[in-house]
Amino acid sequence: MDDLIRTKAELEEACRCAKADGVLSLDTEFVWMRTYRPQLGIVQMGCREACWAIDCMTGLDTSALKALIEDEDVAKILHDARQDLTHLHHWTGANPQNVFDTQLAAAFAGFPHGIGLQKLLFEAIDVGLPKTETRTDWTQRPLSDAQVKYALDDVRYLPALRDELMRRSDEFGTQLWMLEDQVRYDDAALYADYDPETVWQRVKTRRIRLDGRGRAVLKAVAALREELAQKWNLPRNWLGDDESLARMASDGRVGHLVHRLHGGQGDTVRALYAEAVMAALETPEAEWPEDPHRHYIGEVLDAADAALAWLEEKAEMLHVDPTAIANRATVTAFVDDVTDETNPLASGWRYEVVGRELAERFGVE
Repeated sequence: MDDLIRTKAELEEACRCAKADGVLSLDTEFVWMRTYRPQLGIVQMGCREACWAIDCMTGLDTSALKALIEDEDVAKILHDARQDLTHLHHWTGANPQNVFDTQLAAAFAGFPHGIGLQKLLFEAIDVGLPKTETRTDWTQRPLSDAQVKYALDDVRYLPALRDELMRRSDEFGTQLWMLEDQVRYDDAALYADYDPETVWQRVKTRRIRLDGRGRAVLKAVAALREELAQKWNLPRNWLGDDESLARMASDGRVGHLVHRLHGGQGDTVRALYAEAVMAALETPEAEWPEDPHRHYIGEVLDAADAALAWLEEKAEMLHVDPTAIANRATVTAFVDDVTDETNPLASGWRYEVVGRELAERFGVE
């Protein structure tokens, strides 16, 4: 496909156009089946006047794109931004600045939290996008004209969508709150690989309850899985699914392990898990990880239910989706301890708009 950007010079020219325009719309298309991180096929970029597809399979120099993503004077527009920005961070090394997430903005402009791009474009600016290439392998070449056009449609209309969401949020009086929330994307830590020492907290244990020693084992085996996945560039669930890890942590037996490795590699990973379990079982009680799940008395849970009902009514009046303000876990933690300054409801626009009143009405002493 001749329209793909494949050279440093072509990319630099596209970046100059976007910088002059002051906006850069971005999206990524990738394959994520056999590797720790996805394999990018193309990156779509655009501004108000044009859009381009970058061929990620050629090993081109991405320094111009990195500089543009880090340019504070250029607004980066994406939909559901975190995943794409993470991919772009690992591909270019960029730490994004001045990001505008249209999905986040939509929740402050009268649309549901988590709305998809296709539906948002149609409802906000009357643009209908076909979904005809959803099964494309974006790493295969050549790509057809239809495939490239389909991909570029995901960035083509983002500047106009941003304008409309800014207009609506200004009309509703929610724009400053929305822009304050967009700043979260300036944090480089958001795009870093998971820390093996804390990744155990993300393991879904479901109905398996763990004591302190079990949490020590889970921490060890989850760290091992993450380290091996990064080192061997494999999906972490190929090295053991969450249920396997939780069961190992529950009774200390490696026999539960379900993995997708074969031959000697499978034997190696099983032996490494056995070694990690044995070492973790010797962890002194004083070093057992604390339970990350908070447990609440009935009074707090009842107060949280009432607070959530009140928040939903308040959010409707504000034209903000209630889940963009706070979820159940955040509300429950807040009514349990309204003095916790780390709770999102205890600071910023959330405190001024809902937190102070919520604390007065529902805080449990």
